[in-house]
Amino acid sequence: MSISPFNPSILSAIPAFAALTSGELEAIAANVEQEEIRRGEILVREGDPPEALYFVASGRFSVQARHAADPLAEIGPGQPVGEIGFFGGIPRTATVRALRDSHVFKITKDGLEHVTRSFPHLRDAIIRSLANRLAETNRFETQPLIPRTVAVVFAGEGAPSQRFLALLGEVFVARARTLFLTQRAIEERFPGSSLEAAEISVWLNSLEVGSEFIFYVADPTPTEWTRKCIRQADVVLLVAASTAGTGINECERLACSLHPPAARRLVLLHEARTDVAKGTAAWLRERDVAMHHHVALQDTVDVERLYRFLSGRAVGFVAGGGGAFGSAHIGIYKALQEIGADFDIFGGTSVGAAMTAALASGIDVHNVDKGTHNIFVKHRAFKRYTLPYYGLVNHKVFDRALRAEFGETAIEDLWKPYFAVSTNLSKKDIIMVHRRGPVWEAIRASSSIPGLLPPYFSDHGEMLVDGGVVDAVPLTPMKALKTGPNVVVALPTDVPATYDVNYHTIPSLKEAILSALNPFTDRKAPRIPSIAHVIIRSMTANRRQDLPLTGTDLLVQPKLPPDVHWFSWERHTEVLMCAYREAAAMLRAGLAEADPRVLAVLKAAKADNRRRLTPTLPGNEEIAPIPAAAANARDTASGPDTCEDATRAAASP
Repeated sequence: MSISPFNPSILSAIPAFAALTSGELEAIAANVEQEEIRRGEILVREGDPPEALYFVASGRFSVQARHAADPLAEIGPGQPVGEIGFFGGIPRTATVRALRDSHVFKITKDGLEHVTRSFPHLRDAIIRSLANRLAETNRFETQPLIPRTVAVVFAGEGAPSQRFLALLGEVFVARARTLFLTQRAIEERFPGSSLEAAEISVWLNSLEVGSEFIFYVADPTPTEWTRKCIRQADVVLLVAASTAGTGINECERLACSLHPPAARRLVLLHEARTDVAKGTAAWLRERDVAMHHHVALQDTVDVERLYRFLSGRAVGFVAGGGGAFGSAHIGIYKALQEIGADFDIFGGTSVGAAMTAALASGIDVHNVDKGTHNIFVKHRAFKRYTLPYYGLVNHKVFDRALRAEFGETAIEDLWKPYFAVSTNLSKKDIIMVHRRGPVWEAIRASSSIPGLLPPYFSDHGEMLVDGGVVDAVPLTPMKALKTGPNVVVALPTDVPATYDVNYHTIPSLKEAILSALNPFTDRKAPRIPSIAHVIIRSMTANRRQDLPLTGTDLLVQPKLPPDVHWFSWERHTEVLMCAYREAAAMLRAGLAEADPRVLAVLKAAKADNRRRLTPTLPGNEEIAPIPAAAANARDTASGPDTCEDATRAAASP
């Protein structure tokens, strides 16, 4: 539906128009329509003629083609819709549907022609901007879009937490242009108006253009305001006290009916931080969400982590496979800790899955090294050979050693998010990302080197083997979960070598037995690589090198002693210290040279105090936001004291 005219300056928030003069913006505004698209409505349909070009002012859209089972992409604020058909003169190539209540700018071919007659260079400027945007989206990875609007919906059977809202306000207000809206604020600004009124939509849109975040705080019941909050949101936070009943309430049902799992996050509140949480599985059993977060109400630490996830600044640690080289991960982590780096999420393959599980559990470097010694040196988990019917190694020893170190802790109960990667030989989608279930089982599946250990079998009968078979350094799964900088550790493989072996002298089983039983033979069995050695060589022969690195990803490839190999577990501490020294030197050099990758990891971990304001909770209702720098908004040095003050400031001419 079309809505009233708007201030041309709002167009400057669209990248294609950002460099235009005020006169050019006014000319475009005179030929642009503003439309409101309700959640679920179709903006353009595949196969239709390309009658107009759209730009998303606020909201979010999914792109779906007939031949594809899953959406091809999501389109967010500032991005164009329908540019291929519009400029190419071909029918629409996909259907674009609103994922939430959205606003778009629409310009027809006649409108564009009218503007470009006065400003001939405008068409080229728009096309150039669109080409840059297309190049950005055609990179290696597809990362989650950063939300602009967030609905806070209280979940489960407990009461809303005013303490969480206060912490949320304290963190976000200090770090970004943020507004918190409640029904009372809208009623005071628009007394007697329906929430569906066009004037409210225009006003909310103007706020969104100038704000980095808008939080819509829903009512405890499914009121019209709650519905509005959910429909306006890019992401829904389902917030619950961890000790409350896990039953799904009516507000949650509404949110889940309107938003796909990718747009839902579960936030479980705890009075105090503990080593691991309890009972998370019961919450996740009834809720399909993109990610869950544990938040202790004792301070702002966990809400700051939530801020980094929502703002696209979460720092990841990605650990690759590599056998006994795996202790290098811990040395590199130690060096990063010493310069102030902190990590929000961990993920790994094979030995990297084990090391990152320990780090996500909060285990310090010394005890991770001690655990490595227990598993691989004390218990000799990879050197207990057995009859090679299911595998060369007695997997029971490895299983017991893993359980002794990690117990029955569930992945979902770890305070920080964690995943492990295995190879699923039972499905077409061969990469399996473990984000729930016992930690030790995920490590066991991710470390099931084919032939050396029996495969791990899931409760659903899936046959799982070592993740390094298909993804030795799981950066792609990490980028599918979050946006932001990553430290990526790619471990070395054994040094390439040739072998002085005469193939024809390799004995048959009969010859080997007779030779072993004959004490008088002077023929020695040829020294050839062991079965385990061949298996490892085969796994790493075609290791992927095309990691989807971006400018904020710090790739670390440690150089280790040349005589260390995949099974040199007794040298774990030496490997750790060697990697630590090398990483420490690399990081010092990176800081001295202002390496943007090193700085990105450190900057994301540090609080941005550019606007430190302390929110208040007047009457258990509102949280004090900073004033939005929206169109026609007034900014002040100190900021408003209540949500209503911010509402008035944002609407002031």
